[in-house]
Amino acid sequence: MSKRKTDSDDTVASSSTVKRPYAQPDVDTQTKSKAYDLPEHISYESLAEKYPGLKAYLLPLRTPGATANSATTTCRYTIDFKNASATRVLNRALLFVYFDLNVVLPDDALCPAVANRLNYIKWLRSNIVEEFWPGSTVCGLDVGTGASCIYPLLGVRYMGGNTRFVGTDINDASVSVARQNAHANELDDRIHVYLNSDRNTVFPIHRTDFTLDWKADADDSVFTFSMCNPPFYDSPAERQQLRQMKQVGRPTLDTSGKDDELYTEGGEEAFLTRLVNESAIHKTRVKWYTTMVGKKGTLKLLKSKIRGAGAKHISEGTLIQGRTTRWVLAWSFLDKTRFCLDVQKSADDARVWFEATMEELQISKSIVDREYIGGVEMAASYKCSAVKKTWTRQWRRQQQHKEENEQDGQNASGDIENKPVIEFKVGIVPETQEACHIHMYLDPGYSSSVLMSLYNHILRKKPDRENPTSVVIEDTAV
Repeated sequence: MSKRKTDSDDTVASSSTVKRPYAQPDVDTQTKSKAYDLPEHISYESLAEKYPGLKAYLLPLRTPGATANSATTTCRYTIDFKNASATRVLNRALLFVYFDLNVVLPDDALCPAVANRLNYIKWLRSNIVEEFWPGSTVCGLDVGTGASCIYPLLGVRYMGGNTRFVGTDINDASVSVARQNAHANELDDRIHVYLNSDRNTVFPIHRTDFTLDWKADADDSVFTFSMCNPPFYDSPAERQQLRQMKQVGRPTLDTSGKDDELYTEGGEEAFLTRLVNESAIHKTRVKWYTTMVGKKGTLKLLKSKIRGAGAKHISEGTLIQGRTTRWVLAWSFLDKTRFCLDVQKSADDARVWFEATMEELQISKSIVDREYIGGVEMAASYKCSAVKKTWTRQWRRQQQHKEENEQDGQNASGDIENKPVIEFKVGIVPETQEACHIHMYLDPGYSSSVLMSLYNHILRKKPDRENPTSVVIEDTAV
């Protein structure tokens, strides 16, 4: 077994590598796999002990007022963020130590800031992935994955579980290195890198050669989400102008890279307009389309275009890392598939009430394995199935008509109903000792409007409901 390199050499290590003794992440309760994350505070000195290649770039940072000869000097360390080699080695160290990833970051390619990239992944997990039943297969599509393949690599590590990624790029050299990075970390079965030979196409998912390496299952033709960190600039001149507008006197992270990683004709606005237009073509092939946005002015324009494209839901987030602010914009052409009830009762009391409600509505239920939502274990979880819409006025009128006919001596006609009109899963998650959330997830192939009507009925019957006539649907529809 060969040992992974820990210097600044950019040679891809063999896939038959030993794990580091200090890389012992906890278990992520939500995905039941190793938990990878950056710590809140990072000591560059401690990091260099685990990744010796960083030591050559450490710079002493003394406490204010101390002198070089002071006996009480407390010395901390930093690096020169304007030094491309230093930032490259720093990010390799972060990936190696905290994510168990040995990654090549070529000198002529964009060097990704790990913390910034992880913020986007975290936002996706909290706001998009949790829209689906925990443990479901997650498949992300990364547009412009780059040589580092940073988002797929961080995605499978941080999201864990059944997460898989497809990364696309228009640059041959970047695709080659990205594939090496996936292979060197033994992730060929979870990351597929595709060369997009059509520079005028953002999403190549319609092309006949767009095939996946892994064994397909029923939902592989649909991506859970797409993501994109677009080229922000129209030209080097625009980039330089924006850099000069930033506050001076503080370290500026080096962001050298290939031209197609930094620049695009028309800048960010033109590129993301194409992305929105293509999403309107593919629609439900991707459940949630998302992108980073670097300019606030672009954000307002894009939301208008997304609404015009017919999206049913729009979500927005703000990511702040140091002095850098970016926005995330997400949209979907699908109906809502998750609804949540906030109940001011203990999880045990809510479970008793929910089971009684299901029995009253003649909805069958079976207990399934309890999963985790937001890192909190469910107090109870069910698989539910209804063969009649017993909660609707139409069904109640039909029952009344049937009873009247039977009283008149007429035989009721009609086939026996045994095919489900809806199937869904339910997870009850405690918030406090006296409050909990009841999450309802629609199974694929069933109507969102049916689950919404059931949700509204249950909402009116909530045991803690003060105003039974006011129904508020928890929705983010446009």
